[in-house]
Amino acid sequence: MEQINQLRAKLRPHLGWHGARLSFVAMFLIALFRAKTVNKRGVGDRVRRKSR
Repeated sequence: MEQINQLRAKLRPHLGWHGARLSFVAMFLIALFRAKTVNKRGVGDRVRRKSR
């Protein structure tokens, strides 16, 4: 939780968003850092199939 609060504090002056949005972005970024990998290919394929 401390990491989330620290990241929120760093993002707040740059984004100017309210607390809920900052919390979401901070948690999302920390999850990406922990996973160390992002697979965007599979997500894009599903979106393209649904849009046809």
